[in-house]
Amino acid sequence: PHVLPPDEILTAHLAPRLAPQQSTLNARLQNTQASNESLFSSIQSQRAEIDALLAQLESQVADIDGANALLVGVAPELAAEARASEVEMAGM
Repeated sequence: PHVLPPDEILTAHLAPRLAPQQSTLNARLQNTQASNESLFSSIQSQRAEIDALLAQLESQVADIDGANALLVGVAPELAAEARASEVEMAGM
């Protein structure tokens, strides 16, 4: 009979066969971690680019809103002038 517990005996018998697989798994894990770091960096730069583009878009929307606010008082007059010009052009 053995004086060692069954877990230790099993580990001693399996260790030589499992060592190469453990090395392979460790290498795959390191490659995956490196790939994840690269992807995370890429995602961070894309998020920063998206934030910058959204800031530009919000600025342009604010400019358009400002232009609309300025045109509110003048729009009916401009529309009347455009209609009058169309009537004149149609009469020629």
